[in-house]
Amino acid sequence: MSLEAIAARLAALDAGQAAMNGALGLMLDTLHVQTTLLRKLSEFAAADSAPSPLLKTLQGLTAAIMDLDASVGEVERKFDGLAQVLSAAFGVPLGEAPPAQNGQEWPQSSDIDGEGG
Repeated sequence: MSLEAIAARLAALDAGQAAMNGALGLMLDTLHVQTTLLRKLSEFAAADSAPSPLLKTLQGLTAAIMDLDASVGEVERKFDGLAQVLSAAFGVPLGEAPPAQNGQEWPQSSDIDGEGG
């Protein structure tokens, strides 16, 4: 595999990572709004002095959303910097085209990464 192919692949991975981070950020924003709403509903349900199955359900939903929020945040952190790590692993500066070298090219097709070749 040539350094040019590695650099091109890293650039594609970097673009894909940026798109995934954007989507994960939107998911986190949605989860934060849902958590806030569930907390407010729990407060209203807790205002009733009698034990409420609604309160237990809302607390369970809030806990589940918070767990999901933490999981999505973890995925986002793992994607953050992925292209830089791969770039360092291959010894190719991200965003720079390496000098031409002979070698097997990285296979490019739409069925590998959905981006085409």
